[in-house]
Amino acid sequence: MLSFSNVGTQAAKPRKKKKVKQKYRLGEQLAGYGLVAPAIILLCVFTIYPMLYLIYSSLFDGKLISKKRNFVGFENYEKLLTDSDFLRVISNTVVYSILLVAFTMVLAVLVAVWLNSKVTPRLNSLTQAAIFTPHIISLVSASMVFMWLMDPQIGFINSILTKLGLGKFPFLASPNTALISLVMVMVWKSVGYYSLLILAALQNIPPNIYEAAALDDTPKVRVFFRITLPMISPTVFFTTIVATISSFQVFDTVSLMTQGGPVNSTNTLVYYIYQYAFKYMKLGPAMAAGVILLVFVLVLTIIYFAFLGKKVHYQ
Repeated sequence: MLSFSNVGTQAAKPRKKKKVKQKYRLGEQLAGYGLVAPAIILLCVFTIYPMLYLIYSSLFDGKLISKKRNFVGFENYEKLLTDSDFLRVISNTVVYSILLVAFTMVLAVLVAVWLNSKVTPRLNSLTQAAIFTPHIISLVSASMVFMWLMDPQIGFINSILTKLGLGKFPFLASPNTALISLVMVMVWKSVGYYSLLILAALQNIPPNIYEAAALDDTPKVRVFFRITLPMISPTVFFTTIVATISSFQVFDTVSLMTQGGPVNSTNTLVYYIYQYAFKYMKLGPAMAAGVILLVFVLVLTIIYFAFLGKKVHYQ
């Protein structure tokens, strides 16, 4: 027979085990939080805090060289959204982003598919290096070269067009062609980077899928749209979001090649923010324009995930 003392000691042992397990789980949780803490701190300091400070500062007006700030509420936003020049800036940014992302993604997919079909390893490596080279070239150097190539009078491209008996193309000199000229420069610079990312996704597609399609004599166009494109859709979706965010942040090419001209035809949101903050010394409109840019990027990202994210095929 068991005594009452033995029963008490046996009941105490499971309780001790539970306490040990709880302490062990708590230690694991604390260790996990400790590992994540540096990333969370950096995110708060360099991303969340600047965003909140930007929104707060957009409600004030003042100059960069003065500490005096006057609370004006939403007056900065009202001035911007009723200003025809700012509305033109938004229009330029949206058109630039649409053209750049569309051309870049289509060309990147086509180049990646072409590279993936090549069977000579050495030639493939040389081709990939040549396509990726524009991405690592300094944007300042590339802008200077393209300014010479696109010069409406003595540019190399117009010299060739003249010898062929064609008229000169205005490129950066005309409000009707300046924006598309900037798009051409950035497409040339960024296609190689995105094509190599998509090429990596193509090389991860199981070959037996293509073998089954070949046995059924499936046309190549149908293979591309029914097999290849769905299989690389996660990478295409990711690169599209990155390219869109990058296109809304364009500054270097505008600053170096056009300074927002001619006739405000290439002025974009980031360059507009730079002008008002550091050229005109007006922080209020610059901060408000920064918040509008933040809203644009946030809304586009939500739209991408809401509509395009449903069509992404995850293996």
